[in-house]
Amino acid sequence: MDLSLDEASRAAQELARAVLARSPGLVAARAAEPLGHDPALWAQLCATGLPGLAIAEKHDGGGAGLHAPVIAAIELGRVLAPMPFAEHVAAARLLAAVAPDHPDLPAVVAGELIATLAPRVHAGTAVAVPAGAVAGLVLAVRDGQLVAARSVPPGIAVANQGDLPVADRDLREAVVLGGPAAVATFARARSEWLILMAGWLAGLADGALDLATRWVKERVQFGVPIGSFQGVQHGLADLPGLVDGATLLSREAAWSLDTGQRSVTGADGDQLAAMAALFATEAGRQASDRAVQYHGGLGVSLEHDAQLYFRRARAYPALAGAPRVLARELGRDLVDGRSTTANAPVLTGTAAQTGAPTGSAASGLGGTDFTHNPSVAAFAAAVRDFVRSWLTDEVRHEARRTGTVHVPALHKALAERGWLAASAPGGRAARDPYELAALFRELELADAPYHGIGTTMIVAGVLDQIGSPALRTDVLPLLLAGEATAVLGYSEPGAGSDVASARTRATPVDDAHTSWRINGQKMWTTLAHTAAHCLLLTRTNPDVPKHRGLTMFLVPLDTPGITIQPIHTIADERTNIVFYDDVIVPDSCRVGGVDEGWQVMAIGLSLERGVMGSTATLEPLLTAVTAWARVPTPAGTWQEGERPGDDPAVLTAIARARADAEVSFLLTQRTAWLNIAGQSPAVAGTIAKLFASTAYQRDSRELQDVSGLGGILRAPASGSSIASAAGGEIERAARHSSAVTIQGGTTEIARNLVAEQRLGLPKTRRGTRTSADQAGTTPKQNPVP
Repeated sequence: MDLSLDEASRAAQELARAVLARSPGLVAARAAEPLGHDPALWAQLCATGLPGLAIAEKHDGGGAGLHAPVIAAIELGRVLAPMPFAEHVAAARLLAAVAPDHPDLPAVVAGELIATLAPRVHAGTAVAVPAGAVAGLVLAVRDGQLVAARSVPPGIAVANQGDLPVADRDLREAVVLGGPAAVATFARARSEWLILMAGWLAGLADGALDLATRWVKERVQFGVPIGSFQGVQHGLADLPGLVDGATLLSREAAWSLDTGQRSVTGADGDQLAAMAALFATEAGRQASDRAVQYHGGLGVSLEHDAQLYFRRARAYPALAGAPRVLARELGRDLVDGRSTTANAPVLTGTAAQTGAPTGSAASGLGGTDFTHNPSVAAFAAAVRDFVRSWLTDEVRHEARRTGTVHVPALHKALAERGWLAASAPGGRAARDPYELAALFRELELADAPYHGIGTTMIVAGVLDQIGSPALRTDVLPLLLAGEATAVLGYSEPGAGSDVASARTRATPVDDAHTSWRINGQKMWTTLAHTAAHCLLLTRTNPDVPKHRGLTMFLVPLDTPGITIQPIHTIADERTNIVFYDDVIVPDSCRVGGVDEGWQVMAIGLSLERGVMGSTATLEPLLTAVTAWARVPTPAGTWQEGERPGDDPAVLTAIARARADAEVSFLLTQRTAWLNIAGQSPAVAGTIAKLFASTAYQRDSRELQDVSGLGGILRAPASGSSIASAAGGEIERAARHSSAVTIQGGTTEIARNLVAEQRLGLPKTRRGTRTSADQAGTTPKQNPVP
């Protein structure tokens, strides 16, 4: 998978930025109201060739696919550029595909004649046509035929919230371009419009986030920037996942239609187009809502730019039926598999149209490729085949019954196949990040008990980098061979995610520091009752700032003085509290330098975040839910004989969850890609985990709500005439999702990291006023020590 921009996309990005630089900010967007179109800016864009970039060269276009104009659309969306770029590109590609000899095609390719699609037709009239107020050519489906209506645009828009150039258009004099085949191609063009719209909305979301972020850094209240308040930070910290997800999903959808290939997760281009439009709609609306909210009174004033983002984000998606109608349409396709454009030709200029081999190289996309490379694909397939043949329902049920999400035999079998470490001297190197992501995704899809595999690989990675010779010789080979497991001992009672507040003490037994005495206790040490070792965070120096006085040890859990007590959770998982009473370990168990435990823990976190599980949890849930939605229910919430998939609320919940699942996958892949590209994946990994865990929680509970009584019943639901929904998987997911947003660092901690490291906001403040301030003195801020 290569997420870099291909040459055509980079050129499109640069050209769009060059044009927009002549009208900086939102000057053009504001000046174009209420029509929502700037002819001069459109002419400048046409001069670059961008409107015809995705048309075949034989029609005097640029010969690029859809991906390049999507990149341009993202740039245009950031500043709400008032021009019908998405509509025109989709319509131009449609016209070139179905009527290559049409007399208006040259003018359309050049952008001299604006073209658009009319998704709604009633009684011979195209209703609420996007760009209908400024387009000279309208393409629509009327009476089962594709028609083109050429007329002088009205130049006046129907009054609408977004000041968009929307208008009704008369189709009575329209010329017929074709029958069923052309209509199928129109459906394809609609998907392309959805993708281009999604790109524009992703740009809008990014622009709104940037506006809000800059403001909260500048606006001072109570003596500090409001961006230092945790409430503000957390309100913004979820947005990078939405912005990045919308961008990646619109790009992937364009790639899929360009190449004719499905995504790694199995979605086709039309499904990805609908997902992109739905997800980008949510991203744009949430980002613009935050921008208005954090600007306070300024945000709702017409003189300020925040309300421009808000109004466009609310109005533009509605033209495509997003979110309500589009979500139901996607949900129905996912349940019934009725893709409306499955047999339609790919539009102009791609390899798939001519029957040439598909793929990024064949379509001219250069490096951009949303598939696994052959070696990663083969690795994922091998893991999939083995795990699904090895695992039995009995193994899964036993893991859920006991709460022990680890099976030593599976761990050892994976290690024996060399899947937990790549070939290298001593077998110590970690696998390729793409392979690592593929491994844990396949384990999650198969519902394999893998927690012990994950923690062991993290500890092995730490030992590989900085372990002592004794640990590398005696322990590391056992971990890599799957003959021993290791767990993480970070959290403590009263500290939780604030692991730097650890009070478990490690003191030297003698002046030579040949051994250490450990006293204290750790909470939430999952799998401590089955593991051989624990990577234990201790305090060795209480007289320095808390981050500087920590030391890490790899403690054998059979050492005298260790007591392990179980804690059972609502997620069908067992974790543990571990007591350390005068536990003596040799100095050879120390990992890293004395008082350098914080740096050691950072190494472990860099190995964990983003690619080692907890980001594919929605996919197996959706498999169970869509299968359940297809089958009529004998009794329960729905009428006897009806299917859950006939309920619009169920379809909507499935569609939203499917889009979230795709974004979770893409954010995880981006983390791996950044690692391969030599860039730091830390923040991207945090964003991936934050988004995936919160989406899983939100979607599982929405699915539970729409599934009625069956959504609260466990499987088997004995003693009731109502069956548990999706074999009890919905009920289980609603509980399991509570743990996913806590384990490995809570979502609140993740939001702090994203706010500070991605958005550049100041460190959070403990409160807005001291007790003295509340008594009436000057407001000031208490920093966190």
